[in-house]
Amino acid sequence: MLKRLLLAASILAGALAAYAQEPLPLTDEDYSKVSRAKAAKQGFSFVPLPIMGYNSDLGFQFGACADMHQYGREPSLFPDFLYHIHFEGSYYTKGQLLLHGQYDSSHLIPGVDFVASLTWQKDPLFQFYGFDGFVSSYDPAVDRRDGSAYYCFNRNMIRFLTSMQGHFSGPWGWMAGLNYRYVKSGILDFKGYDSDNTLFGRYLEAGVIDSSELEGHTADLIAGIKYDTRDFEPNPTRGIWAEAYLNGSPDFTASGHSFLKASLRWRQYFTPGPDWLTLAYHLGYQTTLLGRTPFYMAHNISTIRIRQTCTEGLGGVNTIRGVMMNRIIGDAYAWANFELRFRLLTLNVLGMELGLAANPFVDVGMITKPYRLEEMAALTSSDPASLRQLAMKPHAGAGAGLKFSIDKNYILSFEWGVPFNKQDGRSSIYFTSDFVF
Repeated sequence: MLKRLLLAASILAGALAAYAQEPLPLTDEDYSKVSRAKAAKQGFSFVPLPIMGYNSDLGFQFGACADMHQYGREPSLFPDFLYHIHFEGSYYTKGQLLLHGQYDSSHLIPGVDFVASLTWQKDPLFQFYGFDGFVSSYDPAVDRRDGSAYYCFNRNMIRFLTSMQGHFSGPWGWMAGLNYRYVKSGILDFKGYDSDNTLFGRYLEAGVIDSSELEGHTADLIAGIKYDTRDFEPNPTRGIWAEAYLNGSPDFTASGHSFLKASLRWRQYFTPGPDWLTLAYHLGYQTTLLGRTPFYMAHNISTIRIRQTCTEGLGGVNTIRGVMMNRIIGDAYAWANFELRFRLLTLNVLGMELGLAANPFVDVGMITKPYRLEEMAALTSSDPASLRQLAMKPHAGAGAGLKFSIDKNYILSFEWGVPFNKQDGRSSIYFTSDFVF
């Protein structure tokens, strides 16, 4: 309301001046430009924040992060920027240690959006609920309770991702990148929990997971095309953002593990009436075209650009909210997210533009091609056809969230989700950053 009153006063003052001096009247576009110029930030912006969050899958989170933007001098690029640097380090009470840094800029290489990130993740209680969704039953009584962490194993990961995106013509563009990972997995080794009785250990003993797949290097080469008409990347209100790309991992280290995957993403944003309401949805699909995905890469959701530090699922804060993280592992799967985004409040405080929004949502996903179905049939003494039908049963969750934005570019997120099926867990709470899509 205050913003509208100020704009009205500015328009009235301009009209009186125009009447007195008899120049040509200013248009609405002129006033919009003046208003944006007054609000624009310039130079270097540094926003340090403590991290005190919670994720039902990982526990309470403690740490610190810093967001740095360079908006340039007059004329300012705000809300776009010359470059953005993000650092964070945190610890979750369920064991995970995380260090993450990211740099992105559309000005380092003229005409190219460049991103580079480095992540180290140590997770002594990494969640593993078996292969093929509902094929693997879930018992909450042994999930990190009373000395039992049946659905966990020990994992360390280093990930380096770099990507470049450019334009062909208009909204059409190209994408290319490299995603390097080193992953080391092992038997559960965490004080207070029984390491002799885990689902991971059972799979290992039965040969569903081969010992050669516990540790390895992968270097995914990524190439694809995109279509992007979004009005503002961090928080779009209109447009389409679509991607189609291939990512392949050649067998550089002679490990015998190589694969080629394809990914399709479609995201669309509508603001049909008032500017405070946006309808948004995302459709995703990932499949293995060639090769055999090793276990240490089975959790990975292929991506060209990281929006969250964790890019694994299916299930959890990045894909199907409310459903447990890593609940669904398949050779191919599809998922969808639907949201209403209500902009509730915008304020200017100490030179920062602060915003508050709400986002009720519904998420759904399913396996379209099971992972190691024959091995799972042998392990469970079941018919592969019946397991296939069970594996392709949909998983879904629904809930709502709040988004708190700082200078439009940095977004803090609180979300609560509930799964539709008790085999996917109970309700989940997430304190993270950014929108899911």
